[in-house]
Amino acid sequence: MTDSADTSQATEEDFAFCRAIAGRANANLLHAARLLSAPRQSFFFATYAAMRLIDDAVDDEFLCRPAPDREKERGAMLADIDQWQAQCLGVAEEGPLPGTVLRALQATAHRSDLGDAPWTGLADAMRRDVREQPMPGWDDFLAYAAGATVAPATIFIYLLGAQPAEDGFSWALPEQPVHYAADLGIFCYLVHILRDLAKDAERSERLVTIPDALIEHAGLDKAGLSDAIKSRDPRIAVLASDLRQRADSHLESGRHSLQAFKALIGRREQLALSGLIGIYESLFSRFSTDYFAGMADAPALEQALRKKLLPS
Repeated sequence: MTDSADTSQATEEDFAFCRAIAGRANANLLHAARLLSAPRQSFFFATYAAMRLIDDAVDDEFLCRPAPDREKERGAMLADIDQWQAQCLGVAEEGPLPGTVLRALQATAHRSDLGDAPWTGLADAMRRDVREQPMPGWDDFLAYAAGATVAPATIFIYLLGAQPAEDGFSWALPEQPVHYAADLGIFCYLVHILRDLAKDAERSERLVTIPDALIEHAGLDKAGLSDAIKSRDPRIAVLASDLRQRADSHLESGRHSLQAFKALIGRREQLALSGLIGIYESLFSRFSTDYFAGMADAPALEQALRKKLLPS
């Protein structure tokens, strides 16, 4: 069946705006989505742009501000998240999303059976960030990751498996998208954390989403992570090893569900998924030897893998 989802209520300029927002992140998910058909790409860029805008607002415009500013602006930021969620759920017109992105959502996600869970999940994770809730243990990390990373992964999986309906997309596979997305999303997120640890720790300890228990088990504290990385403290390698073991567990679990999923989707969608996973598996393997060398090599390696596995 040819994908022909109707996006007539949004203009080309609306989707171009969404592409520009998504492109700022230069994420692997973005490159994978470019392998999909035009209607699926439109859906992806609309949803990804919406998520990118609220995530950037929390990370760049709130969490990196001085403590007095954060305290003063916390209520307004939480209200923005509430309004963002209402816009994404299709129950409000006004909010932080610009009209261009909202129209793109109305022409794509709002005409599908994607459901509320991805939007609610990400909103909950962003509220946790803004409230600066502690993350003492691994269960707290998993609860946070359910929104921060499983939510966008679920939308990507939905787009790979959904089929064109009368004017949108609908899902008819044996399991819900989150079943196929959960372990994949957490594995990729842990690889992101390993890749970006130096950058995040230097910008703000509030951007480091590693449970306190893991940091303390390595003999470190969150406030000292940036200095420890710069000095190549061997305790950082201990922390990285712990994260790798946990990532490997999710990779192994995810392989089983994704193997079944791949048999149910089209060839183009299979290529996008396999290429995306291949990038993260290769990065993960590079971090499994010398972690500090892996961090240094990651940007060039990632770029080379994109050209090889997700050629545009």
